Amino acid sequence: MAERVPGPIVRIVNDTSIINPPTFERYACIIGPGDAFTTSTDVRVIRSSGSVDTIPCVSTINEIVSIGDLPGISRYVDGVDYHLIGGTNDLAWQPGGQRPALGNPYFVTYTEARAASAYNPMLYFDGNLVIADHGGATLSSGEINKVTQGAILALRNGSKGVVVLQLNPSTWANENAPTNNELENSFQNVAVPLLETIIGWKLLMVPMSVGTLVTTTAARILFEHAVFSSQPERKQERSVMVPSPAGLTYTQYAALAASYSHERACVPAIPSSLQMTGFTGTYDNSYYCAALAGRACAGPIGETIHDEIISGITFNDNFTPPVADYLVQQGVSPAKSKGGIIRNIMFITTDTTNALTEDMGVQDIADYVRKAWRERMWAIFRNKPITTDLPADMTQASENFMDALIDKTIVAQYRNLTATQDPTEPRKMRLSGQVQPAYGTAWIDITFTFVLSFSGA
Repeated sequence: MAERVPGPIVRIVNDTSIINPPTFERYACIIGPGDAFTTSTDVRVIRSSGSVDTIPCVSTINEIVSIGDLPGISRYVDGVDYHLIGGTNDLAWQPGGQRPALGNPYFVTYTEARAASAYNPMLYFDGNLVIADHGGATLSSGEINKVTQGAILALRNGSKGVVVLQLNPSTWANENAPTNNELENSFQNVAVPLLETIIGWKLLMVPMSVGTLVTTTAARILFEHAVFSSQPERKQERSVMVPSPAGLTYTQYAALAASYSHERACVPAIPSSLQMTGFTGTYDNSYYCAALAGRACAGPIGETIHDEIISGITFNDNFTPPVADYLVQQGVSPAKSKGGIIRNIMFITTDTTNALTEDMGVQDIADYVRKAWRERMWAIFRNKPITTDLPADMTQASENFMDALIDKTIVAQYRNLTATQDPTEPRKMRLSGQVQPAYGTAWIDITFTFVLSFSGA
């Protein structure tokens, strides 16, 4: 887990829709169930003169965990010495039971429902703040806390930050065990609208969901959101990490990648059930997706993620070299284990147009150039008159922009820059070209539609 260093901690405000980052950034985005309750430990209460004490609490107490005369020491027994009056924060002392002396302090540990702000997407730079807002690595029920563990894996693998979107369990019959339908509705009707408020960052979205049905359904919902949001006019470049149940065959991984045959998805593959550091049992590879998303966000834009160490998870088996080659050719990102060290063989999108070069680093370049180019043209040409010289002027400005990208070592070369005007709608300019990433050798296409804000000379 990421350690908090001495000094001030920077936090991003809840309403991410008002954030205007100065640079194009990539963050892992962890989405899924978490702890519905937060624990307040050793809250100091003074024994009153009556048989009822009111416990200070921001909302309404869900359950009293322990009560003692000293912090960290439980003494009094629920139902024998005290009981919580339902629907209130009032503690009633039982007749005949033990109780603190009048006027003496005692210490109560209790759980309460999380604040509504905990269910908004939040950008974190520190794992301790994730734990403070979303709970520890395990739920109050003892099960694994999916969003917290996913966020910690992303940070542990080098992500500069992580966006956490914990699903609100208020509509679920069981807060800690949502049904497939409940989770699907939460992803579709809650998570996606909240993701729409995030503008300016590239997100690698990881659904931390459970079960065969909901894992693929949640990924499909996020994939459709990624394709829609990444359209040029939306300006919300994002991709989805597609998790899968434990124990898939390599042909099933290939079939899964084929169903997401697009640049906006990555299908990581592990050869056996996954184990996590500090936990017993085996898990689906949504946790590997979280770790890999963190590693993909760790380096500079355009960095190729091949044969990189992935920490926090283990497995014992390996794909054979022919199977690994087959998976890569099918747009799957396989992993391998050697001496207990997990490495990603090749991190690629599911677009198999060129499986050896269509990695997520190249996708970052495409997103960055499209975004920065569009914004540069807007800064220069908004409110400019539409004249016959406009296409040539935009082409020249585009060349100047590309030269600046070469100076910044983002792209190595560019070619075929064009700016053409729509014959029926003169405000629409279609800009296109090809760039060669500084970190790769393949040419990639960049195309977008530019709508001017002034229609006359």
